[in-house]
Amino acid sequence: MQNIYVKSFSLRTSDFDCYRKITPASVLDLFQTVAGEHAAELGCGFDDLFARKLLWVLVRTKYQVIRQPEMYQTVRVKTWPLAPSRIGFQREYLMEDENGNALIKGSSDWVVIHSEQRKIVSAADIYPNIELLTEKNFEEKLKKLPNFEADEDGFLICPGFSQLDMNGHVNNTKYANFALDAINPSEQKEIISFQMDYRHEVQKGDNIKVYTKKEGNTALAKGVNSADVTMFVCKIDFKP
Repeated sequence: MQNIYVKSFSLRTSDFDCYRKITPASVLDLFQTVAGEHAAELGCGFDDLFARKLLWVLVRTKYQVIRQPEMYQTVRVKTWPLAPSRIGFQREYLMEDENGNALIKGSSDWVVIHSEQRKIVSAADIYPNIELLTEKNFEEKLKKLPNFEADEDGFLICPGFSQLDMNGHVNNTKYANFALDAINPSEQKEIISFQMDYRHEVQKGDNIKVYTKKEGNTALAKGVNSADVTMFVCKIDFKP
């Protein structure tokens, strides 16, 4: 039982956008995969927690591109959890090339909720008794993204079956696609950092309007449901 988990992946054409840049959804999917497999190895994966009527819920995630991965490249993705707080969990990620050079580093904040009551529960006995690493990818704690006034009319989305995950709500990786579709960046806009805050669960059939605001090399996006509740907020920084 290891406190760090490493897995190799061969990047596919579907991991890249029309400008041959790796997509945020693909980065988040790789992170999600290693996080899930490591949690299962530690005895606190989806099935383990579900048997206890518990669920992992992602609160926010952030990554920074150090060097762009290339199509068909083999990469190693590492992940390790930090010591939990009273109710919160932080998990780190690092994507490297085959020579150990860093490509993308990331971090994420999680909570555990009761599957029926949908209330956050204590983090006291989730992880096994192992020595957890202390290395962080970002010096500062991930901060909640602020709300903002949109520049223009919203981009309408209505998630369907293909966006759902095992929890029955829209998978966290799909929110990135919603934000990118609304922002619609040009070829010159290369992502150097990405953060997504997950405020509320988006369900199948929800009518969501994604509003955007662009300031210099930064773009913001937020998804708002028909009851005017903000479901997610995203911030993307582009290379100057």
